[in-house]
Amino acid sequence: MGQYKNEGDPALTLAEECAEVIQVITKKYRFGGDWNEIPPGKSQTRLEELKAEMADVIFAYEKFINQL
Repeated sequence: MGQYKNEGDPALTLAEECAEVIQVITKKYRFGGDWNEIPPGKSQTRLEELKAEMADVIFAYEKFINQL
């Protein structure tokens, strides 16, 4: 987060980050496996990935609230 010059509307950023959390969760159930395993082609466990995405949601939420 925060690596782009034009980040756009904070509400859209928040929505995008929420979608990424949903994606991590739904892929776990779609493809099976354990929260503590590293999916093929990834460098983090599913749980680590979820934690990182949740941190991004919190950051995006704070940016959204602060711009109101």
